[in-house]
Amino acid sequence: MEDGWDPRFVQEQVGHEHASTTSLYTCVSSDFRTRTLRRHLDATIAAALETQTGRQA
Repeated sequence: MEDGWDPRFVQEQVGHEHASTTSLYTCVSSDFRTRTLRRHLDATIAAALETQTGRQA
């Protein structure tokens, strides 16, 4: 998962019907979780600022 493999692909490769089953066996490092969270938070903040700037224009 940390190497960029699509979660659905991993799920299919291990033969799980439900993603929740795959998640029981899939762990990612705290560094990966932190980077992923940071990337999404940055994108959310950037989108909010663009929306706010667009309204003021």
